[in-house]
Amino acid sequence: GDKFPGLIVLISRYLESVNIDVETRCQLAKYLEFVSRRAKGKIKTTATWIRNFVRSHPKYNNDSVVSQEINYDLVKMVEKIQKGQVAVPELLDCFKV
Repeated sequence: GDKFPGLIVLISRYLESVNIDVETRCQLAKYLEFVSRRAKGKIKTTATWIRNFVRSHPKYNNDSVVSQEINYDLVKMVEKIQKGQVAVPELLDCFKV
């Protein structure tokens, strides 16, 4: 038809047509669900999360200036997230690593 079904649908159809073990197929389904929810705006992007972090920082003056202190706090928070010390479900939602 004239309507494009979407990339996720096309990938899913392709995966159904090839010989992939169940475990791999389930893992790929999680990734596709994550990408789909991110594309629909149901999961925050990293850029949105960073923007919200900066805007809610006590030292931010709503002047578009990201001071060294704010930047330092952001980098330290990212480090904690990377190490698994802080959970940020709004970034990962259904995709649990």
